[in-house]
Amino acid sequence: MHSRLPILFTGFASLLLYIFLTQLSHQFNWGEGYSERPLLTYLAVYFSLCTLYGLTWFFVRKHPDDRGNFWTIIVFGLLFRAVLLPSQQIQEDDVYRYLWDGKVFANGINPFEYAPAEVHNFKALRIQNPEGYYETYVERNERELERLDTLKWESPQSVKFLERVNHPDVPTIYPPMAQFVFRLVHQVKPDSIIAMRAGFLIFDILALVFIIGILSRLGLDKTGCLIYFWSPLIIKETFNSTHLDIIGISLLCGSIYFLLRHRHTLATLFLAFSFLGKLYPIILLPLFLQAYYEKTIEEGKSAWSSVLRNSVLFVGVVLLGYLPFMGIGLQMFDGLKAFTMYWQSNDSIFAILVFIFKSVSGGLATEMVLSNPLPIFLSKVTVVIILAGVLSWLLLKGTSLLHRPVEFVRGLFWLMALVFLLSPVQNSWYLCWVVPFLCVFPQRSWMVLTGLIGFYYLDFYFDYQELQAFSHWIPWVEYLPFYILLGLELRESRKQKRTLEQVD
Repeated sequence: MHSRLPILFTGFASLLLYIFLTQLSHQFNWGEGYSERPLLTYLAVYFSLCTLYGLTWFFVRKHPDDRGNFWTIIVFGLLFRAVLLPSQQIQEDDVYRYLWDGKVFANGINPFEYAPAEVHNFKALRIQNPEGYYETYVERNERELERLDTLKWESPQSVKFLERVNHPDVPTIYPPMAQFVFRLVHQVKPDSIIAMRAGFLIFDILALVFIIGILSRLGLDKTGCLIYFWSPLIIKETFNSTHLDIIGISLLCGSIYFLLRHRHTLATLFLAFSFLGKLYPIILLPLFLQAYYEKTIEEGKSAWSSVLRNSVLFVGVVLLGYLPFMGIGLQMFDGLKAFTMYWQSNDSIFAILVFIFKSVSGGLATEMVLSNPLPIFLSKVTVVIILAGVLSWLLLKGTSLLHRPVEFVRGLFWLMALVFLLSPVQNSWYLCWVVPFLCVFPQRSWMVLTGLIGFYYLDFYFDYQELQAFSHWIPWVEYLPFYILLGLELRESRKQKRTLEQVD
């Protein structure tokens, strides 16, 4: 009991801060009082939570495999989430698109086909430009848009939430698994942010269960789940901001758990489901197939048939996921295309690549290649080359899942980490994909980054106070300490490896 007192203290202190955060969130009303929003107070609360989180991990690791600590972690993690369920979103509005997509899909209309702005504007277009209208829409489109317009006005909540959808000129970018979740939430309770969060809670707890299973399978301390379940980043972005990433994250955790148990069919299914939740995890498929090959060779079975069977299974599940939306052809990727082509936000390495290519390309910097300025196009190509190179190196390195499972999972971790670090869009909630891996590899640099990424919200404060010149420094504050710590950790790791080799 004495060993649990510090954790009880940090747990209760954190709970009080989450209660305060819920109260504070009601000052973040959509479309109102931007310059008066208490963003600096929010950041003070967030960084205080991160400090308590770090202290708790310090206390927990002093008493490994403590059953009492484990259940204390679980109970407080659930309480943190419960008090945030009724909170108002702080600076985020993606959930309004989720609610609209669910409504559209539940009414038998393809959510990838119409941008919300079309629902607002199609009647005016029909009156002002009938020729253009009938060139754009056939009878089916007209019937569906009329239905969507009716849905828009079915309640004051419905019209209010649709007006709050961001980037209304862009069709939805969220892939099929997310759409099925949105639809199910709508069928349970339409236009309900709390219902959406409750749905996400199911995936969140599923992720926790799989993380505990992964830790057990690797012979590691189960209290390491604290790094995920008490993470202020995970809790804020899932249960306050209400971001959908938790769907794909939980399914990815499931795929790794089943991979470690050599349940290849389930591992492939969950990896495909995770890809259908958000596209990132496809980069891990070659490593999964390599692990299948190794296991079937050991069993004396046909290795290539296992690789082929699971490859076909992955592709088949993905195609089945997209099947309900294929009626509009490649148009269903219009939103995703806009996102991948034109979005750039809070980036670190990608911003440096753009700067370098802009400097060396001189007068050619304004030339457009595939709808991107030349420096951005070259930066994206470089990112693809780096990711492909690291993946190839991991495959050629051939780390054995059978004999060195921790090192194999480390390869998965670094691939997902690089997807984040190299991305042109490094929104704070994208970092959530890395957090489950930190339960296995609790590196100080990455845990510090989950706190520093909170400075992402400082950009809004500078914007509202008309101090935009300071916004350029935010990524430096977020990432420079992280990269310094990461470099020191990598150097220390190499020194330890060299020492072990000399001893051998």
